[in-house]
Amino acid sequence: MYIRHLIAGAAISASWAGMAVAEDCALRVTTWGGSYQATYQAVAQKFEEEHNCRIEWVVGASPDHLIKARLGQVDVVTNTLLNSIAGEKEGLWQKLDPAKIPNMANLYPNAVHSPYTVFANVGDYVLAYNKDTVTTVPATWDELWKPEYKNRVVIYGIDHIPTLSLTVLQAEKNGGSIDNVEPGLDRMAELIKSGNLIGSLDVESQMVSLFETGDAWLGMLATGRMKELLSKGVTNVSFVRPEEGTFPLITSVNIHKDAKNPAMAAAFVNYILSSEVQVAFATRNLYAPTVKNAEIPDDFEFRDLLVLNDAFGRLYLPDQEKITANKAGWQQQLNQKAMR
Repeated sequence: MYIRHLIAGAAISASWAGMAVAEDCALRVTTWGGSYQATYQAVAQKFEEEHNCRIEWVVGASPDHLIKARLGQVDVVTNTLLNSIAGEKEGLWQKLDPAKIPNMANLYPNAVHSPYTVFANVGDYVLAYNKDTVTTVPATWDELWKPEYKNRVVIYGIDHIPTLSLTVLQAEKNGGSIDNVEPGLDRMAELIKSGNLIGSLDVESQMVSLFETGDAWLGMLATGRMKELLSKGVTNVSFVRPEEGTFPLITSVNIHKDAKNPAMAAAFVNYILSSEVQVAFATRNLYAPTVKNAEIPDDFEFRDLLVLNDAFGRLYLPDQEKITANKAGWQQQLNQKAMR
């Protein structure tokens, strides 16, 4: 009887010890709300069970994540690349150790931004077109300038990253660079003065509607919005990734320099980069994997909308800091050129 009580007592003690570990171990991870958080929470359950550590979600907008990092209130930061770069310049992150994050070895080369920042998942802006009116599949972003598309082209507003990236791309194609963007601004002014643009829009739902009604024949569109069109049963709108590449939408990840449990933070980043989690975000949220070993099911309905294989290597990502620093000045110059 005494032995049985001792065994039972030991079992209870072990149980309480396990619960104590779980209570003591908490990892603070930033996320956006909505569907992104829903997927994050779904995949994190397995991590919590395997590591006996709970995730505390720090939910907010991208600028909030950076503020929380400055205050030392987070351990793992998922954010936009621009905020990751800002945090890196402020010395907020610790270096990501490939020995502790072995799944880093599977990353596409261009998914490693720096020793402190890697891409967790990506979407992109593609060239959408109406198959009924654009009978030859567009091969390049230069198609937007063709005279046959007068009042049929849509792009994002000039202060949006994809249009700013297009401006830099046009600068590079016409003898300039991000540091000499004049040729790109000249090209964008030509596009405005051509009469091709229905508008440069700030609201994506308007762009989707213009493609849906057939008013827009050609233009840039995020893959998430392409999915929206296809889900509505629209069959005459398709898309292509031009030869110059597409403009990425990036989720980046960092570990805070003062993370309470650096080893656990590294384990979580490694888990984020596992093929299992990468496929979950791809199939649930249409965010493409940043690791080469993530296998998307062939029967996934929207597989073609994901940036995979060669398309990932052709993502066009000009210097985000320079774009942000210069966009107001560029917009002013463009307005002046377009009025001449």
